[in-house]
Amino acid sequence: MSEVLLRVEDLRVAFPVYGGVLQRIVGRLPAVDGVHLTIYRQETLGLVGESGSGKTTIGRALVGILPATTPDALIQGRAWFYASNLEEPVDLLQLFSRRGHRRYSRPLQLQYRRRIQMVFQDPFSSLNPRLSVEQIIAEPLQIHFPELSRAEIRDRIGWLLEKVGLQPDDGIRYPHEFSGGQRQRIGLARALATHPDLVICDEPVSALDVSIQAQVINLMEDLQEEFGMAYLFIAHDLSVVHHISKRIAVMYLGHLVEVGPADAVYFTPKHPYTQALISAVPIAKPGYRRERIPLRGEVPSLLHKPSGCPFHPRCPRAQPDCAEHLPQLEEKAPGHWVACPYAD
Repeated sequence: MSEVLLRVEDLRVAFPVYGGVLQRIVGRLPAVDGVHLTIYRQETLGLVGESGSGKTTIGRALVGILPATTPDALIQGRAWFYASNLEEPVDLLQLFSRRGHRRYSRPLQLQYRRRIQMVFQDPFSSLNPRLSVEQIIAEPLQIHFPELSRAEIRDRIGWLLEKVGLQPDDGIRYPHEFSGGQRQRIGLARALATHPDLVICDEPVSALDVSIQAQVINLMEDLQEEFGMAYLFIAHDLSVVHHISKRIAVMYLGHLVEVGPADAVYFTPKHPYTQALISAVPIAKPGYRRERIPLRGEVPSLLHKPSGCPFHPRCPRAQPDCAEHLPQLEEKAPGHWVACPYAD
């Protein structure tokens, strides 16, 4: 068994709903509801699901962005991070919370922050247009490695740019002078600057052309092998996730419905929702068509989630008791967990 890097226990994230003349909080929108995840060292866990399922919210909660951008968001649960060369694991949700800034020392926070980084979906909006590429990559180096001289930082930046397929001279240019694929490579270089143990990739190739997607994915696999880091790869394209991931977790309305080895989830899905997603993936084989599994109705609102199993209003195999009980993940095969009592 591989060594555990991150263990998420009962993660819940609810966003405030404002109303009234004074715009007070009148309710909570449960974006993530009771998620359990485990990421092992040097593995890639793919997280897939429809838009609004809570994939990005999980990534932003783990990296500590939500407490700063959405202070009224309610974040509960535990996220134990077993960073390398550190004695004891720490709960990232507590460390990066607003109270954590007063409870934990700044050196301890920096120790963990540099070991978990994020690559964003839009490579242009995630880069400061007023800074050159060299200044963008130098910023994390100056924060986390203050002992480095300017010459050492410049050499490190040139080395990182070469690792992601750019030229060292590109450091003097600005983000708007690059293509989308090149900007995503800059984002990867910035994430690698602190030599992290875990990189959260929030749909890093969805905004790129298909040919560029393949180049970036192959680059990410090469970098993972060289740097020995783990990926949480968030995407909605199952074929891309299957290619890069060792395990796949499928989400629906803030719940995990299936977790298992990539081949098992992709070729022999057991949950009805996963089967419907797989049936919509096109196959590059002339004359062959996969039988499409249509889903009735629309995705329910998170403010009015169905009782029991959240998927039962659209499930082709729903039974009367599905509306009464919320199914828990059960191991249907070695390492293959499914949240459905009627899983095939």
